Amino acid sequence: MSGSSPASTGPAGARFEGQVGAHYLLTMLASSEPRGLPGTTIDRAELQRADDGFPLDDVILHAHENTTGRAATLQIQVKRSIAFSPSDAVFKKVVGQIAQAIKEPNFWIGRNELAIATARTSRKIDGAYQDVLKWARQLGSAQIFFDRLNRSGTGNDDMRTFVAALRDHLHDAGAPHDDETVWKVLGRLQILIFDYTAVGSATEELSRERAVRVLPPEDAANASSLWSALTDLAEEIAGEGGDRDRTRLVADLVSKSIRIAGDRRLADVRSAVAEASSQALLDMDDRVGATMLGRTERVEAINDALDHGRYVEIRGDAGVGKSGVLRHFAELFSAEGGSLSSVPAEPSPAVGRLCAVSWGSTALPENSSAT
Repeated sequence: MSGSSPASTGPAGARFEGQVGAHYLLTMLASSEPRGLPGTTIDRAELQRADDGFPLDDVILHAHENTTGRAATLQIQVKRSIAFSPSDAVFKKVVGQIAQAIKEPNFWIGRNELAIATARTSRKIDGAYQDVLKWARQLGSAQIFFDRLNRSGTGNDDMRTFVAALRDHLHDAGAPHDDETVWKVLGRLQILIFDYTAVGSATEELSRERAVRVLPPEDAANASSLWSALTDLAEEIAGEGGDRDRTRLVADLVSKSIRIAGDRRLADVRSAVAEASSQALLDMDDRVGATMLGRTERVEAINDALDHGRYVEIRGDAGVGKSGVLRHFAELFSAEGGSLSSVPAEPSPAVGRLCAVSWGSTALPENSSAT
């Protein structure tokens, strides 16, 4: 097994990989929870380290859980474009890397997560594929997961095709591919969208906003310079197969005459907010008896709206299921970052607003509505 420099993937691919790497370097500077590994703080970020036992080698995060101190890792493979279809050679190659990762003796021990970062989303990625990954994380056994997947009216053909493709690629890579293993892999896997290649990228806008917060107030105008420096540095570190902790990263930036504000850690506060938000989500009912309400058409309408705007307002009469739809998206986003969720004391019968802002996740597009 061998790694490859981002430079070998071409200029556009290299820059995108650098931007994703810079995102996590900036997250480490801010002592924020990393996207894809909520509830943790990054101790060290490594780039292009396949030869050191990390098959998904573009970005590897070594972190610790804020409440327990337990170690956690996230391996991220960066692909500018990936379709996740059975015929997609890029997906097949990435699953081959996943097969190598799960063969590591200690992979299933502790918190070891996997992610695929891509620049381009689609209706299937936003909908069926993300829903499958959410089910795998939330459902308590492979049998329950596959019962739901195969149940008419709950699972759909897009979901089943995605899971079948993953299973076939694991088989071709010589890895276990039974129901238990497939369910466990899906439960550790995330698809992360970074729209850095888009015109007017919302993700880049958020990155620059975060850059402002790690600078001294008097240097806030240097946010764009900091972001550019981090992207260049990420490419440089990747070219060397290197790593950085926060101390070394700050030293690198100081050598470039960029000052960084003091470390601001709010782990205890975030933990308390996360607990309160979790309780708020439990108050949002999405079931009738033992039956889960999928509301597929409404969910797809919101996904379509999110392609065109950053905020979505959901309107409907009392009791039609606004809160259940909001819970669906809050739980979906919670895998990427902590979420702030609330239930109004006197909710309006006409309007439901999702207060489930996921820190560490990508921006929702601006000015959208779904009715």
